[in-house]
Amino acid sequence: MRAVWIVILLVSCVPSRAALLDPVDREAQRRLGTPVSWAGDPRADAAVAALLARPLDLAASVRIALARNQRLQARFEELGIAASEVTAATVLPPADADLDYKRGAGGSSETELTVVQDLLSLIQIGQRRSAAQAELDAARARAVAATVQLAADVEAAFYDHVAAQQDLALVRTALDAAAASAELTQRMHRAGNTTDLALAREEDQRERLRIDVGRAEQRVADTRMRLAARLGLTAAEPAWTTVARLPDVPAAAPALDDLERVAGAANLDATALRAEADAAAARHRVATVRAFVPSLGAGVAAARREGGDWEIGPAIRIGIPLFDQQQGPRARAEAEQRRAEREAAATRSELAAEVTATRARVAQTFHEARQLADVVLPLRQRVLDETVLHYNAMNATAFELLLARRDLVEVGRQLIDAQRRYWTAVAQATALSRGGRAQAREDMP
Repeated sequence: MRAVWIVILLVSCVPSRAALLDPVDREAQRRLGTPVSWAGDPRADAAVAALLARPLDLAASVRIALARNQRLQARFEELGIAASEVTAATVLPPADADLDYKRGAGGSSETELTVVQDLLSLIQIGQRRSAAQAELDAARARAVAATVQLAADVEAAFYDHVAAQQDLALVRTALDAAAASAELTQRMHRAGNTTDLALAREEDQRERLRIDVGRAEQRVADTRMRLAARLGLTAAEPAWTTVARLPDVPAAAPALDDLERVAGAANLDATALRAEADAAAARHRVATVRAFVPSLGAGVAAARREGGDWEIGPAIRIGIPLFDQQQGPRARAEAEQRRAEREAAATRSELAAEVTATRARVAQTFHEARQLADVVLPLRQRVLDETVLHYNAMNATAFELLLARRDLVEVGRQLIDAQRRYWTAVAQATALSRGGRAQAREDMP
């Protein structure tokens, strides 16, 4: 019996914060290749400050988010809630003590004392702990999944912001060229060397580009705000910047033939749902036992009549399930288990669809970006070069030259957008291979 009490004392200790978070940290680092930092860690704050002091690349952005994003930190706190249930499952309820004092008409008195400890909770410690531990396993899987998803969201927000900056720089360059061309045309018009139509076209192009610049500036502001929110940065942070350009699209498309198998094996939602189903099954076993024996206790009973000695003997307390046969808890546990199993089946179906869509999106955006970079953009540049030669030889009009320049700028913007969509699709494929999900998102206008 002494060994039993020692075991109870050991298993009922509340795990430390490090014991809860270290397994999540190790698993997240295995999947992401980047350690997670916990809120309040002075080393993490110093590392974040050092990263913010130079232009952020993708890896630095993810590291900052894993250290600063408060929503992720909130998910980690759910581990403490789940761990408290494990502790509660291994603690015996307090013993019941009944004291009766009776006094007769002749002045005689009688005292009865009964102390009973619930034994059924002791017998079912393993079952209750199994349910709580499974819930803790599910919470850990959910925490790792939130970490993986945050990394994917940061990657997409990073690509959006860098692409927006590139687009703004290109449009500003086009506006500068259009403004210079319009000014030159105005001087030529005042000298009578060009028509009203040519002047109107130049001024129209300049003013439309002003609108494009305003839109591009707003996109930069919007994408910066979204990226800052995911990084967990506030307005009080020192000024920060990102790298100026998206990485070039590789020469060969990534190999994603094995993505469905990898994503299925690594999926964290499925892991959490399996743990939740196990927890429901364990709760059903607890309720089934209590359906036949609602309570079982043992202890000591003592009685003493006035003037007499104390009489001591064993006390047994057994509940009789006349009305309550745990119908509610059993039905709930069964429903929770079925829900988890069906959620797991739905997750597998959705995951297969996400893999197919993501693989197609990566392939399509890859070929689009390569076509724009390798074929369309050189052709547009060649058209512009030839148009300049013809314009200098007075075989092309200023309007034709204007159109050639505008077309080149438009292709440049299309290439930036295709690169952004390609790298975002790659980030979604990476999230799937890490055990996350490829969340649907609307592309920037």
